[in-house]
Amino acid sequence: MYRTARRSLFASGFALTTALMFSGLAGNADAADLTPASLRLKWLPQAQFAGYYVAKAKGFYSDEGIALTINPGGPNIIAENMVGSNTDTFGHGGGMASLLQAREKGLPIVGIGMLFQETPYRLVALEKAGIKKFTDLKGKTVSTWFTGPQFMVQAMLKANGIDRDVNLEAQANSMVPFIDGKVDVATVTVYNELLILKRRNVTPAVMFNPADMGINLANEAIIVNESTIKDNPKLVQGFLRASLKGWVYAMTHKDEALDILLKEVPTLNRTEQMETLEALQPLLTYGAGGSKGIGYIDRDNLAFAQKFLLDNGALKKAVDLDSSINTTFWDKVPASDKVIPR
Repeated sequence: MYRTARRSLFASGFALTTALMFSGLAGNADAADLTPASLRLKWLPQAQFAGYYVAKAKGFYSDEGIALTINPGGPNIIAENMVGSNTDTFGHGGGMASLLQAREKGLPIVGIGMLFQETPYRLVALEKAGIKKFTDLKGKTVSTWFTGPQFMVQAMLKANGIDRDVNLEAQANSMVPFIDGKVDVATVTVYNELLILKRRNVTPAVMFNPADMGINLANEAIIVNESTIKDNPKLVQGFLRASLKGWVYAMTHKDEALDILLKEVPTLNRTEQMETLEALQPLLTYGAGGSKGIGYIDRDNLAFAQKFLLDNGALKKAVDLDSSINTTFWDKVPASDKVIPR
């Protein structure tokens, strides 16, 4: 089973013939006129990235004059690094936190879209833990991933005055320690670990959402290298429009989206991927994502993210926010291509 990436807060050179062979070329553009480009995912192909596969299969990229190759991520393949080095043209990265950390490191990447308007992380506890309200975590053992989410957990604990009274430990790659009661509280994403618990008939008694406690860092950034923006803004515009259009189509035609995804990766479980796809929609349409359109970048939220990361030691120095994002491409995407009908 494919596991969803939890990236640390932390092949663009494919020949045209190779890119075209996998592109499907469902659009109207002449094959000889297509510009080759690549997209690096943050993890392995799965429903978390369905919008791109849909856009490719439906010819949305070729309609924009792009022959797109979609490259998988992996444990040691970080989209921010691949785009920063121009190994890949575009990337589906970790989110605001990883974008800012990459900029601090000097990587010339720019966010042009932010898919998850709401953080996908939750803290969960079973009934046997005896937790009803957040302050009941005092004296309990809490597990989380020390790849970024730990900062949110620590901030939640500190805000409630119990940060010194909780045993915070690294979370395993399995939910078994939580199910067996070896930890009282675990961290989950709504589109992966929470669904794993459901499939095992394990129902958390309580669930705490960081966003409800004022800690909401947008996730799943669409990124590109500064040089690509400068040298080929038409390519960037076409890619973003096609990608957002693909996501809108995937969310409004979920069965067809899964047909496309499973054709690409037949080993995936259709039922599980549908559950994942359904869990993504509230994250995509949270707040401005629903009213203004998916992929919206909220600069105020970016400023909040930077302050949060600085306050928690995840950033050593502030970075220039205005050069970290470029919203002009998103602004030019028609509402029909980025707003999911209600």
